[in-house]
Amino acid sequence: MNRTSVRQDRGQLVASAISAAIVVLVTVAGVTALWMVRDQLPDQIATHWGANGEADGFTAVERIFVMNALLGGLLPLGVVLVGLAMKQGRVLGPFGVGLAVFIGGLSNGAAWMQRGMTPDEVASSDPGWAILISGIAGVIVGVGLWLVFRRRPVPGGVAADVAADAPRLLVDDPVRVAWIGHTAASKVVWVFLGVGIAATAIPAVSSFAAGSWGLGIFCALTAALLTVLGLAMSATVTVGAPGVRVRALGLITWADVPLRDIAGATVTRVNPMRDFGGWGRRLNLRGEHGIITAAGPALRLDRGHGDPLVITVTDAEAAAAAVNTLVSRRSKEHE
Repeated sequence: MNRTSVRQDRGQLVASAISAAIVVLVTVAGVTALWMVRDQLPDQIATHWGANGEADGFTAVERIFVMNALLGGLLPLGVVLVGLAMKQGRVLGPFGVGLAVFIGGLSNGAAWMQRGMTPDEVASSDPGWAILISGIAGVIVGVGLWLVFRRRPVPGGVAADVAADAPRLLVDDPVRVAWIGHTAASKVVWVFLGVGIAATAIPAVSSFAAGSWGLGIFCALTAALLTVLGLAMSATVTVGAPGVRVRALGLITWADVPLRDIAGATVTRVNPMRDFGGWGRRLNLRGEHGIITAAGPALRLDRGHGDPLVITVTDAEAAAAAVNTLVSRRSKEHE
């Protein structure tokens, strides 16, 4: 293992360790904040609400602290440990922290809002604002930590490693090489997105009608996010001298890989569920990152010491040929 690989592995370990520590701190802080108002809490705290907005699950106040600590700590720590095992601490570590903020904020926040309430008021309590605020906070913290931990480019780029039988374009060096294609979302993706949008848009309308503004806003934002993500599944893939870019709606950049960070490209076949566990921006147990929108041929970028990136594109063979031609030219220029 060379020095760069050791540095990358150490970075994953550090990201996982810091994320685990933050999860513990977030969990302890949330439970401590709730403990400080324990004398104001009702004997039975609402912890689950039915479709009609009425509380239908309760927990004794003496058990709520342990339950919230376990609920807010174990699942996020499990996510962080999975990231460590998969050497994906830079990604799953921040996700685990964001999840801890969301779960801790929701469980402790919903209980905190019930302080001083009578049993009847507890039964009709509304966790909507706790859901909305903790959800937004979880996203902000998770994304912020990911930006801190994300891998920095290797100085000077990676060495070209294009296989002899890899696809290439038969063109002279002075000829400008570029390729533009698209990702194509399969019908299965649209079905899942349609179900998800309906499952959040309908509760949003009913929540607004019932006066639960916090929950209504949360569901509406989730439905809007799913709609944008669905539209963004059809993205433009551009291969050129700067590198490979996957961009959707003119705003969302799924990937932007400089040419200096690409060692070569191949064509592979992808089964979304088997190889990546689903569709979208994914990663698998082999350490591959993926922009997966459909089954079939895909462009696989070898990023040297970084994780490979798999992109399901139209005419993956032509895309790989363009990438390999540009990478080979770059290698010649540095000889």
